[in-house]
Amino acid sequence: MTKITFSHLSLVALLPACQDAAVTKQTQEIETRVVASITRALADSVDQPTTTYVVTTLHTWYQSKVPNTIKLNPKTEGIYTTHAAILKEAARQSARFAQHPGLSPERKTSIAAGYQKLVDASTANITELTNLATSGSSMSEAEQLQYVSTLADKETRQLALVKYYGQRTSSQLARVEQARRDEELKHKAWGY
Repeated sequence: MTKITFSHLSLVALLPACQDAAVTKQTQEIETRVVASITRALADSVDQPTTTYVVTTLHTWYQSKVPNTIKLNPKTEGIYTTHAAILKEAARQSARFAQHPGLSPERKTSIAAGYQKLVDASTANITELTNLATSGSSMSEAEQLQYVSTLADKETRQLALVKYYGQRTSSQLARVEQARRDEELKHKAWGY
């Protein structure tokens, strides 16, 4: 039989503190990696206040009292990186359509408004996640994991919608442009 001494008990008492330090370090490393990734992704396409908002929200999440099983869940990181991808794609496509010579100012405004609605829906998902971190939720860990999983799925669908909206708008513009060219060719060939 092993005799338990005072030194064994002190090691057992130190174990939770060591685990907390390791988890804190892991949380900081993940936060640093995700912030760097998102900052790089948004650097050329999104204005600085938007990038700052996303990074601040991300920091709030990783510094929250949410259990580490939820905080360090890969789906959480996915929500933030997908949101960054949505912001980047919406900014890129909005700028592209804003410069398109075949669009009327009303149509350009309409396209920009469509992208803004999609970005707003994605931002609402991020706000829900932030509320989970700041409100002291009464949900169990299992419920929180399910909630995060549902938000991750919503963000993935939102990114697919942003891409679809861009493809659909491009397709519509291509049809309009083709009809205009066909009309020009018909006019050149037949004189009317």
